[in-house]
Parts: sequence; C-alpha cells; structure tokens
Amino acid sequence: MESKTVLARQGGAAAFWKKNRFTILAVLVLCVAAAVMLRTRYLAMVLDFICIYTIAVTGLDLLFGYTGQVSFGQAGFYAIGAYTSALLSKNCGVTPIVSIFIGALLATAFGVVIAFPASKLVKHFLSLLTIAFGLMVYTFVNSCASLTGGPSGITGIPKVTLFGLELGNYQSYFWLVAVLMVAVLIIKRNIIQSRVGRAFIAVRENPHAAAGMGINVAKYKIMAFAISAFAAGLAGALYAHMVRFISPDSFTKDQSNMFMTMLLFGGIATIPGSVIGAAAITVMTELLQQFAAYQTLIYAVLILIVLFLLPNGTVGLVTKLGALFKKRSLKHAAGKERTQR
Repeated sequence: MESKTVLARQGGAAAFWKKNRFTILAVLVLCVAAAVMLRTRYLAMVLDFICIYTIAVTGLDLLFGYTGQVSFGQAGFYAIGAYTSALLSKNCGVTPIVSIFIGALLATAFGVVIAFPASKLVKHFLSLLTIAFGLMVYTFVNSCASLTGGPSGITGIPKVTLFGLELGNYQSYFWLVAVLMVAVLIIKRNIIQSRVGRAFIAVRENPHAAAGMGINVAKYKIMAFAISAFAAGLAGALYAHMVRFISPDSFTKDQSNMFMTMLLFGGIATIPGSVIGAAAITVMTELLQQFAAYQTLIYAVLILIVLFLLPNGTVGLVTKLGALFKKRSLKHAAGKERTQR
C-alpha cells in the first residue's frame, strides 16, 4: 500500500515537472539573472522597469489579446496612477504603499467610464477614442500646474516604506515590484482559466455569436477595460515612487505605443508574452538611447516586423520551433524503429 502511494506521488511529481518544466526553468534563469543584475544600480533599475512594464502590458493583453479591444491610451491610465499616488503621498501624507493602490483604483474608475462608450465601438473608432483619452490626460497634467506642477512635474515623491523597511534604492525596490508582477501574472492566469476568461475569448472571436449564447458582451468588455486600467494605474504609481519625479513627458503617446509594441513582440494572449516583450523592448530601448529621437520610428518598424514575420510574437515563434523539433524527433524515432525491425 505504501509503495503504491510512493509511486503515485512520484508519478504526480513527474507529471507536474513535464507540464511546468519550461516555466520552472524560466523562473530559475530569471532568479539567476536577477541575482547578477542586482549587484549594480543601473542593472537593478532596468530590472525594476521590466517588472513595472510587465504589469502594464499584462493588463493590456487582457484587453487586447483576450477581448480584442485595441487601446492606444494606456499612458493615460499610467499617468492617473502615477500622479494620484504622488500627490496623495506628498501633499496629503498618505502612506505610499496605500496611495499606490488608491492610484490604481482611480485609474480603474476612469477605465470604467471610458469603457461604456468604448464597448460600443470597434476597430479604428475604438483606437481613436483611446488615443483621445490619452491626449486628454496628457493635456490636463501638462496645463493644470496648480495641481500637477505642469511641465515642471512633481519632485520629491516619498519613498515606499514596507513593514518599517524603506525601499530607497533600486535593489530593494525590485523585490516589491517583482512580487506585484508575479501576483498580477497569477491573477491573469486565474482569470483566463475561469468562466470570465472563456467569455473574454468568446467576445474576441465573435461578439455576435457570444451575445447569442447569452454572454453579456458589454459587461465583459467593460470588465476587461477596468482590469487593464487597474494594471496600468498600478504600474504608473510604482513608476512614480521608483524614480521619485514625474512630468508629462513620461506619459505621452509614445508610452502607449511602447506598451503595444511590447505586447505584440512578446505575443498576445499568452502568459509569458508580457514578460518577454517588456524585457526585450526595455533592454533594446536602453541600448538605443542615442537614438531616442527616433524612438517612435523604431517602435513602428518593430510592429511591422512582428505583424509580417512574427504574427504570434516571440512566444509563437518558440512554440512553432518546439512543435517542429518534436515532429522531427518523432519522425526520426519512427524511422529508427522501422530500421531495427
């Protein structure tokens, strides 16, 4: 009896390893990379940006990848989260870790407001609405100097303190953003594996058929917008407390374009796509700092490359190569077996 229990456990462990081996190996590689990169201040900053951008892109993926709603106004929600948290913590004395989530919730509220008209629009009309929203937020933070500081921005944003420990440098701040990034990815996985996720996919594939099946299309579109806005607002608030200075220049349309580029490059409607896209584009942006004036052009070229050569992003390419390798291995094994006979 005991031997059967041991064998069952071994079989369960083997099945778990087979199913999650790539995820486990990826986590191990990331841990080693993080341990190496955290030794220097600059590389730790790059890691922080990767985690923050992953959070924002994960929300965008739920909106675009799973419900098919295009948004080029994510920088607006990003700015709302950043400015709300910065103002509350600096001028109202709110604890930064609390103000961060208040900023994310306010961004969610704006996301719901935008989602009501957006849920009735499709394709380029929806894109234009989100672009207009992003421009409205940018214009407000740039012109309302009495509240937001205008073009001069907000300086001296308080550092995050957690359990009495001040996260005053990039190395210590990494653990906060990394934990929140993992939490957001887990929440995303749970959503897409739930009834809500299946409804999202149904809405993306055919909203008319989904409505005919009894799915409230408008409800799920609004829900996706709210989740996406929360993620962008959370990322913006984390960004504000990391750099401790924000200005309207950080929340232009280029920021929205970057989020979309990251998503397309990594792969839409996938779990690792957000991480891969955020990491690749962040590193690429850092390496091409001397071409900052051509940032928008670079993003446009990358989007075209992905659309024509990598329609499913990097994750799609890896999956395709893996399937090809597996097919060749099976073919080789079958040929070897025939030869032996």
